[in-house]
Amino acid sequence: MKTNPILFDDFVVGGELGTHQADYDDKIAAAWCAIFGASQPEGVQGAGVAVALMMRSYLTVAAPRPPGNVHTRQRLALQALPRPGETVRMRVWCTGKEIKRESRYVEIGVQAAGDQQRPLFGGRLTLIWAA
Repeated sequence: MKTNPILFDDFVVGGELGTHQADYDDKIAAAWCAIFGASQPEGVQGAGVAVALMMRSYLTVAAPRPPGNVHTRQRLALQALPRPGETVRMRVWCTGKEIKRESRYVEIGVQAAGDQQRPLFGGRLTLIWAA
């Protein structure tokens, strides 16, 4: 496990950062309903949980991060919703990096699959990296 913060220079475009696995279980669904209300339609809950799983995978895999990073944008392409009880496997990699106006921008890709490699969602996170 890496103990020093990941620096901008450590990112390699196309390089895999790691994988993360999470079960879409009753605990995740209950936490979502506690925050947003139990009356959310299943599709809305599933799409929100997909975003939460994408963020959790990034935060778990791209660690430790230097303090001061800024999350500037996220995009999600949803192919299917995670099913209750399904194990979601997410691959996290660097899709791009550049310096613009003296800021270090990093783009992170996340691709998720469910049981039997069923495609679920893909996403991109854009961050200004602090160091």
